[in-house]
Amino acid sequence: MKSTTNRRRDVLNRVAATSFGLVVGGGAATSAASAAVLAPPSSKIYQPAPSSLNGKVMLITGGTSGLGLESARRLSAAGATVVITARTQAKGERSLGIIRQDLSNIENPGKVYALPLDLDDLESVRSFPKRYEALSLGNIDVLMNNAGIAAIPQLEMTKDGFERTFQTNHLAPFVLTSLLFPYLNRKGEGCRIINVSSYAHEFATLASSNIRGLDFDNLNGEIDYSGLGWPAYCRSKLENILFTNELQRRADAAGLDWLTAVSLHPGRVATDIWRATYFGTDHRGGNGKADGDNAKELPRLESIVSDLFYNSILTVEEGANSQVMLASNGEPEGSPVKGQYYDYNMRIKKKMNDFAKDRDAARRLWEKSEQLAGIKFRLA
Repeated sequence: MKSTTNRRRDVLNRVAATSFGLVVGGGAATSAASAAVLAPPSSKIYQPAPSSLNGKVMLITGGTSGLGLESARRLSAAGATVVITARTQAKGERSLGIIRQDLSNIENPGKVYALPLDLDDLESVRSFPKRYEALSLGNIDVLMNNAGIAAIPQLEMTKDGFERTFQTNHLAPFVLTSLLFPYLNRKGEGCRIINVSSYAHEFATLASSNIRGLDFDNLNGEIDYSGLGWPAYCRSKLENILFTNELQRRADAAGLDWLTAVSLHPGRVATDIWRATYFGTDHRGGNGKADGDNAKELPRLESIVSDLFYNSILTVEEGANSQVMLASNGEPEGSPVKGQYYDYNMRIKKKMNDFAKDRDAARRLWEKSEQLAGIKFRLA
C-alpha cells in the first residue's frame, strides 16, 4: 500500500496532468529554474527601471525563497534598500548571498539586509521593530506582508496558542503592521502596505454550512480542521483582504492620505509554500504528513487543487509581478489605488464577492485580532 506522502504526490501528478497537461516529478518545484518548466511560453517580467527606486526603503517578510526573494531581487536591482526577514539569521544570510550575487552585474543596486522574524512566535514579532531600528535606515516606504504557509495537513498550534495558519498568515502580520506603523513614511509619496493574498479566499466557508465568508467561530479550527488544512488557508487569505480593506478605511477616516493599503493574488505559482500539502514537509523541515482521518481527505484535495490551479502555473518571476509593480511605480494602471485587490495580471480585480467586501466582517476581524493579540492598533 502506498504511503500517504506518495499518494499525495500522485494526487498532484493527476491534477497537473488533467488540469494543465503537465506532470510534476518527484519533488516540489521550488526554484525559479524548476518552475520555468511549467511556465506559459509568453512570459513577461515586470522590472522597475534602474535607479527608479533610489532612496526607498522596503521591508519584505518571507524573503528567503519564492515570491519574497524574487521581489527583493528586482526591487533592489532598481535601487531600493531592501530588508528581508527570515526565520533565522542563518537563513537570511544565505538569501543575502543569493541576492548580492544576482546584483553583482547591476550598476548602483540598492543595499540589502536580513533580519530574523518568526511569525509563529509573537514575541519575535513584538521585538522586531527594535531590530529594524538598529539598522538606522529611517522610515519604511513599502511594507510587504509576503510570508505565509499553506494547507498544513493536521491541526498545529503555535506557542502562543493559535492555529498556525491563522497566526502566520494573518494575526502575526496584523501585529507586525501595527508595531511598524510608527516607522512608516508619512512624507512625499507616503507608504504602501502590500498584503499578499490569494484567489483561494473565494473558497472560504463557514464550518457549519457551505455559506462563503469568514467563520469567526472557527478562526483557530475550534469547530473543524479538515480538508488537509485547505479551509484554514482559504480563511487566512480572506483575512488578508479584509484586513487590507479595514486598514485603508480607518486610515481614510483618520485623514492619513499618505497611506495606501492593497492586497493581491500573485497567480498559481510553484513555490515552497505548497511543500507541506503535497510532500509532507513543513517549512521548518519537520513532518507534516496527513495520517489517520486526515488521510481520507486526499480525494477531496484533488478537486480543491484543480479549482485553484485551473490556469497555467506561473513561474516565480511571473508570480512576483504584481507585488513588484505595486511596490514600485504602479504601472500599467498608474499609482496603486487605495484599498484595492490586484490580480496576477497587475490589474485591479473589478468583480469581488460580497463577502470579500463585507465591512462588518472586516471591522469584526480587526477588533478580534486586537483582542487575541492583546494590542491596540493605533493609527494616530
